[in-house]
Amino acid sequence: MLSRSLKMAFWVSYDHIGKLLIANLIWAIAITLPGVFALTAFNTGEPSIMLLAGAPFLYLSLGVVGAILTAGLAHMVKVLIETGDGSLNDLLDGIKQYWLRAWAIGTLFFIVIGALTTSAWFYGTQVGANIPWVGYAAGALAVWMLVFVLLCAVLVMPTLVQKRAPVFATLKLTAVLVIDNPLLTIGIAIQWAALLALSIVMIPVFFGLYGAACVVISSCAYEMLSRKYAAAAADGAPIRRDEDDDYLNRGFRDFLFPWKG
Repeated sequence: MLSRSLKMAFWVSYDHIGKLLIANLIWAIAITLPGVFALTAFNTGEPSIMLLAGAPFLYLSLGVVGAILTAGLAHMVKVLIETGDGSLNDLLDGIKQYWLRAWAIGTLFFIVIGALTTSAWFYGTQVGANIPWVGYAAGALAVWMLVFVLLCAVLVMPTLVQKRAPVFATLKLTAVLVIDNPLLTIGIAIQWAALLALSIVMIPVFFGLYGAACVVISSCAYEMLSRKYAAAAADGAPIRRDEDDDYLNRGFRDFLFPWKG
């Protein structure tokens, strides 16, 4: 399923590279502006500045702006997958439709990830120094919970825009998908991590590719999952089949000679 998701992601990106580049640039600039202030505050090393300035700007960057624009990107990619066409207006439509729920989800993830990261450090270093077995066990539990939450972050925005459900229903479904499809989710997370590493080494990759590429990969993975569960349900409803999907039925020839498709 991972290979099919990546194949679909490649062709979605190939067909719509121009609008995805512009959408990614908007996404990257929007989260970078408050992110720079957050990084500056954290670089001071002063606990008070880090807490009073760094944390709020980091929350604004990732928990608010990043979450809302990622939901807009997910909606745009959803349209591209389902119709084979779309525009930057779909990004704006997604923001209008999902901004409040995306903000709530971003806030919850920001709080939980921050709490679990702090817990892992506290139990592993502070408690572990005095009561090793308690500290290390609690720290390990916090780490595993943190990994699970990060895996959920990979699929949460495609889940939101596909199901159009309330916040907690979206989170519940996302958790179920991760638990039921751990290898796919881990595979997608590895792609995200590889793109992040590339973006750190080559900053232009972040502004030109990173956000849109991650959302395209996750959205295509969600599309594969939706087909899997639709086929399993077999309730007579129409199913989008791989053999009828143009994105999944191309080869190297289509890459070299797109006009012959």
